Amino acid sequence: MNQVISDKMKRNTILKGRFLMIYKEMVIFAIIATSIVVTGGYLYVSANQTASSQANQWQEDVHGAENKGKAGTTINISGDVHESFTNIEQLKDSSELIAEVEIEKSDSFPYKHVVFTLSEAKLLHVYKGEVQNDETIKILETGGYKDGTEYTFEGNKVFTEKETAIVFLEKYEGPIVDHAYVIKGGYQGKFVTDGHTGKPANGVQKGLQVKTMEELDLE
Repeated sequence: MNQVISDKMKRNTILKGRFLMIYKEMVIFAIIATSIVVTGGYLYVSANQTASSQANQWQEDVHGAENKGKAGTTINISGDVHESFTNIEQLKDSSELIAEVEIEKSDSFPYKHVVFTLSEAKLLHVYKGEVQNDETIKILETGGYKDGTEYTFEGNKVFTEKETAIVFLEKYEGPIVDHAYVIKGGYQGKFVTDGHTGKPANGVQKGLQVKTMEELDLE
């Protein structure tokens, strides 16, 4: 009888230890996600929540994604960006580079428990900036693909190969990559196009919700 009780206590101790390890990992991820620099300003993921509540929410997101099974696994992170824009003119004024680009190559990778994507983009038409048409630049985004899971921020997907877009950019300064640009406002300065129509990012202000390239007024 005593042996049975002892075995149960050992199993409970092991389970508690595993739970604490998982919990600590989730808290560490939440803290890192709230402070990592990717947009020329800080990217805040649920910045108004405590680290523990962020960890719990992240855990729920992971379980929810896993439950999708064959439908595909996607984990979406919600939060706020340091810099926000309400109209196109604000984007224009604050951007170092404005251009229509075509994505030639796109690779995702982890950095300190956060997934990023670095894309090589050919400049089809430069509207603003000290670069020339047909040059290639690198664009860094938060999110991407890792181990069969897609990571998005506010429902916004990262670039894929052959995709074209109008982008409002600034030079990236930080430890993740060298000689790259980032999209203004995290995702707000990205408008996927087919040559005629423009699709704004999810979660942007009404003044950025354009439907055509003409509404961007770039010429």
